[in-house]
Amino acid sequence: MPRPKSHSRENLLDSALKAFWKIGYHVVSMGDLVRETGVSRAGIYSDFNGKEDLFHACLDRYQETVVTPAFAPVEAEGADIDSIETYLNNLLTRFEKSGGFGVGCLVGNTLTQIPEDAVETRQKLRAHCDRLTAGFHKVLTHESDDHGLLTPAEIGELARYTMISVQGIWSYSRLTEDVAELRAASDMLIRVLKSQLRGAPR
Repeated sequence: MPRPKSHSRENLLDSALKAFWKIGYHVVSMGDLVRETGVSRAGIYSDFNGKEDLFHACLDRYQETVVTPAFAPVEAEGADIDSIETYLNNLLTRFEKSGGFGVGCLVGNTLTQIPEDAVETRQKLRAHCDRLTAGFHKVLTHESDDHGLLTPAEIGELARYTMISVQGIWSYSRLTEDVAELRAASDMLIRVLKSQLRGAPR
């Protein structure tokens, strides 16, 4: 049953976030959100202007509650390629413990559903990708300072490649239940990074 306005904004956001993540931004309806959150339409509209406004708040909540703790090894001071490997391994372990067929990345799931004219939503999705790229760029720059094998432009290209590769791994997790496939892709990415930055054999 829908709850009265006594619901908390955080509880509403957390429930709505799960609904957007599970059902998909484009597919989910206000009826779905009422059912999944237990908050009436009036209750939702008392806090947000509509589905898009609620989704934008959920994207911010996603950064706070999901991305920040997961990405912490990469954003830590002095992080190196091994920190990227730790980040990937942590998420793959979570996938494995869940029994396979992951929910993917909320941002990656949404990228394929957003129309070109959804400017503000696209900006928020871009900000997520830019955050990952910046984290990887800092790590790769740190590694390059130690080994000096790449130019700044090449580091930038490699950071963007790493972000796209990671997004691809999480997107593919929605298709496979075999963690070995995902680990193989993760291991290949780490080997490429080490080869490019440390001169290690592939």
